Amino acid sequence: MQFAASGPWASEQFGSADLGDRRLTRRLVGYAAAAAASPSASIPRQCGTWKQAKGAYRLFDNDATTHEAVIAPHVAQSRAAAAACRVVLHVSDTTTLSFDHPHTAGLGPPSAGGGGQGMLLHNTLAVDVGGGIDAPPRVLGLTHQQLWTRTKERTKTPESAKWPEAIGAVGPAPEGVGFVHVSDAEGDCWEALAAAGAQGPTVGHVIRACQDRLACAGDDPHAKPSARLFDLARAGPALGGKYLWARARGNEEARLVKLLVSATRVTLHPPKNWSDKEHRGGTPRPVPLVRWAVRVWEPDPPQGREGIEWVLLTDRPVTDLQAALLIAFWYSCRWLVEEYHKCLKSGCKVEERQLGHVERLEPLVGVLSVVAVRLLQLKHQARVNPDTPATDVVPGPYVRTLAAWLKVSAKMTARQFWRGTAQLGGFLARKGDGDPGWQTLWRGWWKLQLLTEGAELARRMR
Repeated sequence: MQFAASGPWASEQFGSADLGDRRLTRRLVGYAAAAAASPSASIPRQCGTWKQAKGAYRLFDNDATTHEAVIAPHVAQSRAAAAACRVVLHVSDTTTLSFDHPHTAGLGPPSAGGGGQGMLLHNTLAVDVGGGIDAPPRVLGLTHQQLWTRTKERTKTPESAKWPEAIGAVGPAPEGVGFVHVSDAEGDCWEALAAAGAQGPTVGHVIRACQDRLACAGDDPHAKPSARLFDLARAGPALGGKYLWARARGNEEARLVKLLVSATRVTLHPPKNWSDKEHRGGTPRPVPLVRWAVRVWEPDPPQGREGIEWVLLTDRPVTDLQAALLIAFWYSCRWLVEEYHKCLKSGCKVEERQLGHVERLEPLVGVLSVVAVRLLQLKHQARVNPDTPATDVVPGPYVRTLAAWLKVSAKMTARQFWRGTAQLGGFLARKGDGDPGWQTLWRGWWKLQLLTEGAELARRMR
């Protein structure tokens, strides 16, 4: 993937947006380029002049500029990229966008029964894992996004409907491609389990269980439930294990963890509170679902620490250690959507945006959501293409400018290029340092863009 400059990138991501007027589309592309060049800045600072800033405000004030219209080209491109891969994870998660300022009308409570004002954003991020366990995952982009505001009135549609809606929007996989929907414990609802299983054999799922459902061992949907899901999963013998590097969380440091895995065939029974009355509207009464429960656990956690344990529900066959480790690997890629939310909130400062009404704010969130994908891809370029020549993933002028600043040869690898770029943002790049964080990497990329533009301007003046 060639990491283009902000102008060509914006044309590619937003140039086909249907806003009913080509002038509006050109204005959208212009603002997206400015946002990509300086994602954390305010709209006036991004645009540089009052005329351009006023054009951006008018863009978001236009009724034709909707959230759906803004992100549609990016979603279409991400789905096309997913169709060209072998195995793609569609990782979903919901995040709350809280706006503490009083300047935007039409917002609702960001949490059920809570105070404040905000919106909810449900993202489905496509990740290419066709290279298997030993290859780094590659972020393709958003294949679906839902944005809504809670109201004080009770609605007929529960919020859990976001899961089957996202699964249905992504749809079945093309021939020769496998799609796998991945979610954390929030996605452990009957609607998601059933919707993923209804997409056909080319669409699977890996969902972390949080509900200790009624279940029975085996694959007989007519058998009466005789146990609970977690008891059945914990009774299964270990197939083997693997060492995994656990990321730092809260006050806990990153550490090397020994994990064991097991797999148990189970039949899950629907919740008892699903009455016939709830399904008189044409929705069939739910039937038991046959799944594999893959348990991943830490047998010997450090003293004073809670051990890692996942119970993962999947419809993919898990009959040996390699299949179980693959399921665990797929679920471990879920952290990418958390990284994506950090890019959106910290890198793009989406929660600091101040527009007059929520309908103006929604398309702005759409633009920044695509910019956040770019930030995430920027961070992971060095892992995806470490030994590829840098000129294959970024334009040549950027490589030459960085080489001149570092006083090294321009014949550098992608990993050398991105570490050097991070040095511009404050990364020390010592032998003992790990990979740079995306914030220092982004600051370096922003600075490199300015240096490259300055070098190009000097060349023209000469």
